Amino acid sequence: MERRNQMAAALAAVLMVIDHIGAIFFPSQIIFRLIGRLSFPLFAYGIAQGVTYTSNFWRYMFRILLAAVISQPIYRMAFHHTDLNPLFTLCFGAVALWLWRKGEKERLLAGAFLIFSIWSKSSYSWYGVATIFLYGFYDCAIGISFYGQAILQVAYGYFTGIWVQGFSLFAFPLVGKVWKRMVYLPKYFFYVFYPLHLLILVAIRGVLY
Repeated sequence: MERRNQMAAALAAVLMVIDHIGAIFFPSQIIFRLIGRLSFPLFAYGIAQGVTYTSNFWRYMFRILLAAVISQPIYRMAFHHTDLNPLFTLCFGAVALWLWRKGEKERLLAGAFLIFSIWSKSSYSWYGVATIFLYGFYDCAIGISFYGQAILQVAYGYFTGIWVQGFSLFAFPLVGKVWKRMVYLPKYFFYVFYPLHLLILVAIRGVLY
């Protein structure tokens, strides 16, 4: 099987680290947060692709959920709040998209999952789940994906007052970009990378402060 270029995934990881460095060490510097807004859409598209190409959806979900559970105490130490970390949001979004693609009856469950996410205590909450769901249309109906994202940014800004999140729309061209540089990551890279990079940042903060 031909391996897919994972340049976008590697870029998402770098952008996420920049975002987290800003949140932990430079919370008043908005530039870190603006750069970081480009990360989640790339992960959302990656999850949508994972739902499409995985040979075993529930095994794929188990790996993400396991990483989410392992990461949770480190996430709480890093950011000092009790919300579930974004890996849980990735799981919720993946399930909603998978159910939508199963058939007519399952689409009712997908809708219920989207509504349920409004009350979920995970990072990005309903916004994150909807982002993943909309990126699921990227390859088959790019207009729905893009304009859906644009409407979503306005809705999120209106209901939360966090308009800076709208900067994430600039990640849209990066999602479908054909990269000349080829990057291949280990199969379980992100499952390890997410909790590990947070642990390193927490350790650095402990040494500095």
